Formats: sequence, C-alpha cells, structure tokens
Amino acid sequence: MTIVDRYIGSNFIAGCIPVLLLLLSLFSFLALSEELEDVGQGSYELVDALRVVAYSLPALVVNLLPVTVLLGGLLGLGTLANNQELTSMRAAAISPTRMAFPIAIVSLLLVVIVLVLQNLIIPRAEYSAAQLRGKTMIHVGRSGIEEEAGSDADEAFWTRNAGQFIRFSKALPDRSLAEVEVYQFDEFGNLQRMLQSPKAQLLQDSSWLLRKVHDTQIRNTFPQSQFKDALIWQSLLSEKQARIMMVPASSLSSADLWRTILRLEENDMNAEPQRIVFWTQMSVPIGVVGMALMALPFLLGSVRSVSVGQRIAMGGLIGISYYLIQQISGYLAGIIHGPVLLMVMAPGLLVLLAAIILLKRAGH
Repeated sequence: MTIVDRYIGSNFIAGCIPVLLLLLSLFSFLALSEELEDVGQGSYELVDALRVVAYSLPALVVNLLPVTVLLGGLLGLGTLANNQELTSMRAAAISPTRMAFPIAIVSLLLVVIVLVLQNLIIPRAEYSAAQLRGKTMIHVGRSGIEEEAGSDADEAFWTRNAGQFIRFSKALPDRSLAEVEVYQFDEFGNLQRMLQSPKAQLLQDSSWLLRKVHDTQIRNTFPQSQFKDALIWQSLLSEKQARIMMVPASSLSSADLWRTILRLEENDMNAEPQRIVFWTQMSVPIGVVGMALMALPFLLGSVRSVSVGQRIAMGGLIGISYYLIQQISGYLAGIIHGPVLLMVMAPGLLVLLAAIILLKRAGH
C-alpha cells in the first residue's frame, strides 16, 4: 500500500469514527429512554437498564455501519476535496478507481468486523441483555427466584400462561428454554397433565418444539406416561414473556439462524420470516462496501467547494433512503411472498452497482 493509499484510508477512517460515535450516542440515549420505562418492574433496576443498553451497542454498530461509512467518507474525504487534494491526485494520473482501492480495503476490514459481531459478539450480548430484561418478571420471595436458607439459590423461573404453569431453569442463547416442565390443571385445581423436556426450542411466535418429552396424563387419578421424541406445543410463553426472555431472531448467528430455518421446514412450518432475517444479515456486508465506495464519486463530481453541512445532509438523505428501502424490501418479501434472496439483497447490490458505475463515469 502506497503513501497515497494510506493517506486516503486514514482520512476515510478519521471521518467514520466521529460519525459512528455520534450516532451511537444518539441511539443509545433513545434505547435508554425505552429501558427506563421498565425500571421498577420486578427486580429490574437502573443499573440493569444501563447494562442492557451497553449490550445493545454491538448490534447498533452493525445496523448503523452502512450509513456511517457513507457519512464518514463524505466528511473525511470531503476535506481532501476542499483542499484540492483529490484534484491534485487526478492531475497526477491517479484514476478514481485507483483512489477507491484503499476505501475498498478499509470497507472489507469493516465487513470482517461485521461478521465477527454478527456471529460471535451480538448473540452473546443479546443473550445477556435478555437475561437482564427477565428481571422484570422476577419478584424475590414470590414466583421467580426463590432462595432457601442453608441451600443454593434455585434460579428456576416460574410463570403462568393460558391456564398452565411453566417452569424452566434458564433461557439459552439459541432461543430455547432448558429443563422445561409444564403443568396443566382443570377448573377445580386438579393436575391433569405434566410435560417434562430437557429443551424447548422457539420455532415461531407461539410455537415451541419440545425434545425428548415425558408426557404424563392423569385420568381417574391414575397417571399414564409416555415418551415422545418431539412435540409441538403452542403458547409455552406469552408473546410478552417470549419477547423479554428470548433474543430476537435478528440477533442469532448466521449458523443458528440457518439451523432454525431447517427445523421449521422439517416440521412443515413457515420459515419465510427467518429467511428474510438471514438474508438481511447477509446483505449488510454488501451494503457497507457499496455505501463506502459511494462517497468518492460524489466528491469527485464536485467542482467547487461544498460545505460540511451540505455533505452531511446529502449523505444523510442517501443513508436514510437506503435504510428505508432495505426495511421495505424485507416487509414486501413477507407480504407478497416473492423471492426472498433477490428482494432482500437487491438494495445492497444496487448501491454497490451504482457506486461502481459512478466511479467509472468519474474517470472519463
């Protein structure tokens, strides 16, 4: 890498860092204001809300990165344009495509960071956040965490939903519950059925897959037990309880998300929402590279000096438009049941294609 490459790359990074910090501060403040609404529920405290916001930062970085690289590129490389340094590079026979080389290298490094965050950091962080949010359901001394003197704390969760009592030891990062017990009672308070499973996997909003189930039904005071390899159970947790305890599908690693899709299809269930989330994750790296390269042709096409405010406004408009189109494409894929891969990946691919075309046109 030449001195010019390092100079362009360093200015690009120098523009991205303050933009990312500013956006993270803004969105973290908004996230904290939402978490503060739950402070005081159960055993959820202010320090828990602050920790939840901290755990949400990796996901925020990934979501904000396409917009960040565009705004950061316009800000950092805009200084070179205002100082006529980009013009000097053109006069030295450095083509726009060659100028874009260090930007592409930096954006590829950012893609590696995105993949690490998506597959290693975000699932663990969101799992920790979900465990903290679970404190809104816990009341010490009542159902929830109960401690007995002289013994270890029983950290099992007890809850009630749809006329049944549910106990589980903990929620796991792959959107499942460990050591699940379900108790069903009749209107007179008599136990009618008991299910025991080492693991219950959330398939959809209200459908759960129980593995290695011991199903005990009590008829005429005589219990009858049978073993089932798998059992689909509806409404193990309410929608609100699942939202609190389970990490969102968008926070799963790509491998876990793909395994979830396969499980749904094996059970003849609709996996389209999970496929949309999966391909949305796959589109982020393409969007990062495309938005990073998009900044340069705008600056090369500017003959006169442009203010920082104008560049930020232009970059913000393009970034917001890209974000909205990306979100709309996912919703449309779910509504019209079109080709998910094509519809979700299209915005990122179009931005990348547009950036390449604009770079080539700037060279003529």
